[in-house]
Amino acid sequence: MRNTRSRVVDLEPGARFEALRQCRILKGLKPEDVKELVPLATPVQYAKGAHIFHDGDPAEYLYFACQGLIKLHKGAPSGKNVTFVIATSGDTLNAAALSVKKHFLSAQAMTEATVLRIPRREFWAFEANHPVIALNIIALVTEGLDIEYNRIVDIIGEEVELRVVHSLFTLANKFGSNLKLKREELANYAGTTTETAIRILSKLRKKGIISSAAGRGTIVISDLSRLQNYKR
Repeated sequence: MRNTRSRVVDLEPGARFEALRQCRILKGLKPEDVKELVPLATPVQYAKGAHIFHDGDPAEYLYFACQGLIKLHKGAPSGKNVTFVIATSGDTLNAAALSVKKHFLSAQAMTEATVLRIPRREFWAFEANHPVIALNIIALVTEGLDIEYNRIVDIIGEEVELRVVHSLFTLANKFGSNLKLKREELANYAGTTTETAIRILSKLRKKGIISSAAGRGTIVISDLSRLQNYKR
């Protein structure tokens, strides 16, 4: 079904260049090299809640986050969603699209979000002339595997309260102390239920580690040091 909650928008070449220049998989490229991608990059805006691609969709494009928050998630047979990554400007949503035919995760806008979309085959041709991109992708995938392996260990062997705390700390390190994050989204990221996440957030609020804004779609970290060294 065609996504009716997205539209191609007008983004000046200079803004597209700056957005691409921030992307980690393009690190090490000269500015003139990055500029070659600008005419290939189509800016597409997605409404909050709209999917950029679904698990199983053909991987026809490479997507670079430009503005907003985007979650990469996968549904379990039980119907529960697990969030693996929350992406923002500078992140590539599907670096694996260069080597697979179908997406194995879904990408969904958590806020109104804009991405730059480049056809996979055209990016392939560009990458062939700039082998540093392959090295950047390997480094990025390796880092992601390390993070997910640690999360699996946490889910198997760590109490849910500490999982939620560690998830908050990880997200705060990436996005800052004001997290535009619903409690359900935090629960999906931490591998627990919304009800449990609410209970733990309430406990953290009473301890003064987060603020009361947590109930309004924003979790404000009041004491990052106590969050990092949290003890029950």
